[in-house]
Amino acid sequence: MKSVEIQIRNESGLHARPAAVLIRAAAGFRSRIGLDNVTTPAGPAADAKSLVSVLAAGVEKGHRVRIWADGEDEAEAIDALRELLGDGLGERPAETGAPIAVPGVPAAPGIAVGPIWRPDVDGAAGVVGVAEADGAAGVGEVAEADGAAGVGAPGAAGPEARIRSAAAVAASQLDALAARLCELDRSGEAEILEAQALMAVDPALLDEAVRLAAGGLDPAAASRASAEASARTLAGLDDELLAARAADVRDVGARVARILAGAGVAVPAVPSIAVAADLAPSLVAEVPPGLLLGVVLSGGSPTAHVAILARSLGIPVVVAAAGLLDRAPGEAAGTVIAIDGETGEVLVDPGPADLRRLVSLRTARAERDRRAAALRGRPAATRDGHRVTLLANIRSPEDAARAIAAGAEGVGLFRTEYLFMRRHSAPTEAEQMAAYRRAMEAFGPDRPVVIRLADIGGDKQIPYLGLPDEPNPFLGVRAIRLAHGSRELLLTQLRAIWRAAGLARVTPHVMAAMVSTIADARLLVELREEARAAVVAAGDPCPDRMVTGLMIEVPSAAILAPELARLADFFSIGTNDLTQYVLAADRGNPSLARLQDALHPAVLRTIASVVAGADGAGIPVAVCGELAGDPAGALVLVGLGVNELSADAASLDGIRAALAGVTAAELHELAARALAATDAETVRALAAGLTGRG
Repeated sequence: MKSVEIQIRNESGLHARPAAVLIRAAAGFRSRIGLDNVTTPAGPAADAKSLVSVLAAGVEKGHRVRIWADGEDEAEAIDALRELLGDGLGERPAETGAPIAVPGVPAAPGIAVGPIWRPDVDGAAGVVGVAEADGAAGVGEVAEADGAAGVGAPGAAGPEARIRSAAAVAASQLDALAARLCELDRSGEAEILEAQALMAVDPALLDEAVRLAAGGLDPAAASRASAEASARTLAGLDDELLAARAADVRDVGARVARILAGAGVAVPAVPSIAVAADLAPSLVAEVPPGLLLGVVLSGGSPTAHVAILARSLGIPVVVAAAGLLDRAPGEAAGTVIAIDGETGEVLVDPGPADLRRLVSLRTARAERDRRAAALRGRPAATRDGHRVTLLANIRSPEDAARAIAAGAEGVGLFRTEYLFMRRHSAPTEAEQMAAYRRAMEAFGPDRPVVIRLADIGGDKQIPYLGLPDEPNPFLGVRAIRLAHGSRELLLTQLRAIWRAAGLARVTPHVMAAMVSTIADARLLVELREEARAAVVAAGDPCPDRMVTGLMIEVPSAAILAPELARLADFFSIGTNDLTQYVLAADRGNPSLARLQDALHPAVLRTIASVVAGADGAGIPVAVCGELAGDPAGALVLVGLGVNELSADAASLDGIRAALAGVTAAELHELAARALAATDAETVRALAAGLTGRG
């Protein structure tokens, strides 16, 4: 073992930036390297390859530290680190000023502090590229599996054979990553990578790549160009979900190109925070555990697949941090960044005071989450006993176990369009019935499973359905509107739901999206009865009734709520779409993020009118949009008279705990003050004051 003792002369001690320089240097050696604060010793030595460990050593200006190395290159390590520390770890006095704050949009909760890692890009935002040949600081490589290098060898086969072979390898890799997520009990998120595996071998993408290669383009470049053309088409549909899928297609094209080149995937060499314009979803699953501390994007949205995957794996994410890339240098500069995925705060080069605040905040939140989880076995209710039903949003029957474990009292939104999106052809009636039956049986007769008829068409193109492109898909033919022209798609779904409920011996619950007129509601009832008649005529077991709801997400439906309520058993408000329609703000446009908060009083006043219309007919109101999973939003919604809240299973503990800390009277007062407000920021401040989160 070799060691050296040295006095730290940095103005702010070993704060974030110099600590990052130290751990990057230490990571370049194979030996174990540690750091002891000789001046104020506390606990075991810090791991000099861990940023958090070095920061926790509390090294201030004037403190003496002992750096030690133990291993085959210990002497070289000590020599290099002695010189680096003596030089102030590359820090100049002017670099110890205030941190740079870049506001963003929260996408996955958690606090992370670490050195910046800038994933290499290949001419398109979000496409992770090959590591630099000269070994750029902080970048390593993960070798591609399945003999990728052989696929790309020039002359090994013709361009078409090489492209199709590389695509098959890419699909295999993505399926393997999906299997890894399934092993982590993340089957819902695994579907994202399974869908990408299908993209890799999509005939349209492959045929276009082959055509371009036949015209003389390099096979790797042809694969990228084909993917980019499809991605631009998706992004041009002006829909948040499809814009996020464009990144998926680019990711697949880049993967095929890497395989053709026999290259690996660039990953950080030390635990880091990825900073990019956008990021490929497969990267989150592919980076070895522990190396990706967080993600902050200058673009993107909370519904992007990278955010969904990171959220499920406990990795904090902030998106729509405009201007970030211009203000955050690359990893070679040793810059540290801190992010809060619950508030959207991003700090470039945070100071000691900022770091102490964030550590304290993380500790407080961990205690808050522990207390919330302890309430999991209790019904959701206010402190004075006002009950609220907590339901889960799911995408497949496999999500049921996670929802039940979180204490869900049923399913408030089964997004059945995901059954259609993972395929090259529509699921048969029997396949749909099997999926619905599994979900119904998992929850049993006393916990409802509300199945939303597929919200596809217009803004969610599914190629095999042959739906026409639309110039303004947000206002196009989707969901219940499809049945005005062709009834069979939804009739097949409804027959499958009736049959599944008959076999599971439960009462089915169903609802339709994009209801905007009385005619839409009447059409749903007609389809329901026509489907039941077909099931009964076939002699299959069939329940007597189907609890039927209408999604309220279009302003006209909110205005017609009193009349629509007479045709329905319940309402379910989709706050995501309702917000963008009420405020005329595309929720996929980062520059309009300030208008995408469903706590805006204009949205809340619309919800209040829907509740009033439902109350007049005596039917309950649920909310299944993102606002239901936000504790502040949940409190306001319950104060407005909403009866049920449906959210991702991971959000249920926080909602339950927030409700348990307040009274019904306090929520009614909160709602009244929220309705009288003029902006969302005021409403959030009011809710924070009630819960103590301010």
